[in-house]
Amino acid sequence: MNIRQKMIASGVLSVAVAAGLGAVGFWGQTQLNGALAQNELSVTALRNHLEGDMMHDALRADVLAAFSVEAGDAAAAEQVRKDLREHADWFKRALTANAQLPLPADIQQAIAQSQPALTAYIAEAEQITEAALRDAQAAKAGMPAFMQRFSELEAKNEALSSLIEEQVSAAHQSGQTAVSQASIYLITGIVLVSLLLGLITWSLMRSVLGPLQRSVDAARAIASGNLRGRIDVDRQDEAGHLLQALAEMQGNLGRMISSINQHSEQLQHTARTLTGTAQRILQDSTQQADSATSMAAAMEQMIQNIAQVSTHAHDAKGISAHSGQLADSGGQVILGVVDGMNRIAEAVTSSSETITELGRSSEEIHSIIQVIKSIAEQTNLLALNAAIEAARAGEAGRGFAVVADEVRNLAARTAHSTQEITDMIGRIRSNTHLAVDSMQAGVTRVNDGVALAHQAGDSINEIRDGAQRAAQVVEEISHTIGEQSNASSEVAQRVEQIAQMAQHNAQAVNELAHSAEELERVAQGMRNAVMQFQV
Repeated sequence: MNIRQKMIASGVLSVAVAAGLGAVGFWGQTQLNGALAQNELSVTALRNHLEGDMMHDALRADVLAAFSVEAGDAAAAEQVRKDLREHADWFKRALTANAQLPLPADIQQAIAQSQPALTAYIAEAEQITEAALRDAQAAKAGMPAFMQRFSELEAKNEALSSLIEEQVSAAHQSGQTAVSQASIYLITGIVLVSLLLGLITWSLMRSVLGPLQRSVDAARAIASGNLRGRIDVDRQDEAGHLLQALAEMQGNLGRMISSINQHSEQLQHTARTLTGTAQRILQDSTQQADSATSMAAAMEQMIQNIAQVSTHAHDAKGISAHSGQLADSGGQVILGVVDGMNRIAEAVTSSSETITELGRSSEEIHSIIQVIKSIAEQTNLLALNAAIEAARAGEAGRGFAVVADEVRNLAARTAHSTQEITDMIGRIRSNTHLAVDSMQAGVTRVNDGVALAHQAGDSINEIRDGAQRAAQVVEEISHTIGEQSNASSEVAQRVEQIAQMAQHNAQAVNELAHSAEELERVAQGMRNAVMQFQV
């Protein structure tokens, strides 16, 4: 039975139980109404009887009043007659009213037996009243007979009064019994209905709230990121369907989170690789752009030089003619050049020795830095041990632990700084070796220059002979330079385009590097978010 059917059955049963309780209440109300009606009937009969009993005494009082009326007082006599008639009629009405009530048979029989006595008593009262109003002394002879009627009627009234009082007491007792029974039945019905409704409610809550609580616990576990729990489905109602849906959702979420985690790892690795590649491409592109820019500047300079060469080529012919004259003075100049080249060789050699000494100093600095780095590592280790000992010391070692942490941080910063200095020393050593090699190459070239200068003296003589030939060649060179100038201009334009393209590529790669870094951060954030789930 599913929850909907259980709730419908519970509602129908509750309505049936409420209807049963209402029936018990209606029965009790009916009993109470009957008891109240019987009690009201008894009270009405008792009231009528009491009124008749009062009229019984009032009629005797009227008779006695007739004896006190003075002779000739017509008004007083008429008042006595009027009172007598009213009291007699009232007595008759009271007895007739009781006779008409649905009273028990014994009371009806007693009322019927009182009717003749009442008629005789009223007739006797009227007769003696008239006699007393005519002659009071003579009427006194009839008082014993009147009192006899009074006593007979009084006896009957007392008997009737006893019966009516018994009826009132019986009606009251019956009402009390009806009230007690109705109360007992109503309380019993309420208790039974409460127990039954409580049992129904408990059963419904046990069959509904238990699975719902399991569903809530499972949903809270899933919301907190725990996807390892097992959700058992052992029902086929709506609660079982909810548990089944939660179990399917948990499985799907677990598979989805695992897949996202794997893909986020791959994405992070790919982004990291892409970032490194983009950085290398950016460096290469920047170098390419710088090289292209340098090449473009060199090509401009070369074009200007070619233009100058073209301009001066026209003058070269005249200069060639004059070169013969300058050849002699050139010999003297070459001697001076040889002397200057020797001094340059000495300076270069001295610079090479200085740079070599600088290289040895950098080696010593590197050794010292290694010692400082080792000391920093030992200090970091000692600070870590001191922090551990301070933690063991508890509250007493808290201040020492703070100092140990500061020392460990300073040691870490020292190690980092020594590493940076080591890198810088490495670059200085590399540059020093390059400078030494360059100096050595410079010395070699200076020596070669000296040798060449000596050869130049010999060549001066050949220059004089070749000056005339040079004039002829200058013409051809001038023509060739013109063509070379045009070709160089076109090459310069191409190089400028290459430089611009290299700059654009560098900007694009820079943007790609930033995007890759952002992608790596997003992947790391997604991975951190996914790691909150336990699968």
